[in-house]
Amino acid sequence: KRTWDALEADDYARDPRPVHHRIPNFEGAEEAARRLSSLPEFNSAECIKVNPDTPQREVRRLVLESEKVLMTPQPRLRTGFFSLLQLHELPDGALDKATTSAGVKKYGSPISLDHKISVGLVVVGSVCVCPRTGARVGKGEGF
Repeated sequence: KRTWDALEADDYARDPRPVHHRIPNFEGAEEAARRLSSLPEFNSAECIKVNPDTPQREVRRLVLESEKVLMTPQPRLRTGFFSLLQLHELPDGALDKATTSAGVKKYGSPISLDHKISVGLVVVGSVCVCPRTGARVGKGEGF
């Protein structure tokens, strides 16, 4: 709670607000995504799992633009566990929408836990990360 309070009080977060009980969006999220996309791990992965939180939206876009398979949890896990999206399966002009939770629901192909897929990189958002150890704190929902 103190971390979310500090993010709000010091105005570090971007919309959606308030940031409590969510992975907060932040200034620099797009730059962080671009930096991630330049790493060898990103470039060598054929399938990348990215959580559906707002700060990772640009990561999801870069995965699709790089013609990789995007794996993302189903919104609120209501219709399955994960969905797969690929740029070549999207209608023209649907890329922007496909990076949102509504777009995942509309354009994603739900898969079961039994589905065989090799994930080359997993991207998760964090409420905060220890710069010394890399330990992270999430929002507490088990991802």
